[in-house]
Amino acid sequence: MSMTEPGVVEALFRPRWGGGWTLARVAFALAAFDCQLDRWWHVRDALASPNVVFNSGPAHVAERVLVGGPAAWGLWGLGVVGIGGLLYGGRFAKPGLWVWVLAYAALLATCGLNVRVPERFIVWAVVGLSLGPIGVRGLLTGRASPFGRYFLLVVYGSLYLSTGMMKALEEGAWWDGTALAYDLMDRWHAGGWFPTWLSGQPLLCAVASWTTIAFEVGFSFLVGFRRLSAWVLAAGIGMHLSIDVLMEVGPLGVMAMSLYPVLLDPEAGRRLWMRVAARWPGVARRVESW
Repeated sequence: MSMTEPGVVEALFRPRWGGGWTLARVAFALAAFDCQLDRWWHVRDALASPNVVFNSGPAHVAERVLVGGPAAWGLWGLGVVGIGGLLYGGRFAKPGLWVWVLAYAALLATCGLNVRVPERFIVWAVVGLSLGPIGVRGLLTGRASPFGRYFLLVVYGSLYLSTGMMKALEEGAWWDGTALAYDLMDRWHAGGWFPTWLSGQPLLCAVASWTTIAFEVGFSFLVGFRRLSAWVLAAGIGMHLSIDVLMEVGPLGVMAMSLYPVLLDPEAGRRLWMRVAARWPGVARRVESW
């Protein structure tokens, strides 16, 4: 190999279509706002009585510092301001992202709320977005380093693969569908006539369980192929939307799907955007200014 010929590392990290970062930034900001709205009610519930505090939470803040309603509402409002900066983009994108996540974490501690899977995912998502060029405008027609995308692929691949392998190897009830059937009947996790009906259909529950395991285990191995990337992510959207319809899992689904534009193969994403721009040129011009 000559000194002027690009090596494997140079080829792996050469700039690629960066429009996925723009779309993910906007989608994540909208998902964060949806998550923030849900916290509105928790502030009211946790601090309804200024003289009586029952909450604790994993950080035990209420045991050391009594944070009143005005401070909690201030944290909530600060989070909304941060989301606004992320949504606006440019030089406000990354500062807005961190203002939101820090205010969100403080709000969780103030209201004594538990740290669940969505909150753990948010940590990885914020790190991944911080590594990407979310503050650069015009990426729908430009290029960017793929480093942040690789980081998110590792995060998603690890999360999906570990979850799928746990179901496949340690939770035998997933193979016959009974684990899903019980989840659909859990009073805190699901509810409604359709999940209840579905829980009584053994074959459908088994097929849904097998499909879930196949997606989670196969994601890491298939999403890197350009021709399969869009199909794998479409399957992920179908899985998350189905979970959101059938169960109550908080903001995890919308948060996870919001970063899918970055996971899409950049060349496949560029071609898809070109088709969108050709069909709706007026809309495309406005979106490209993001």
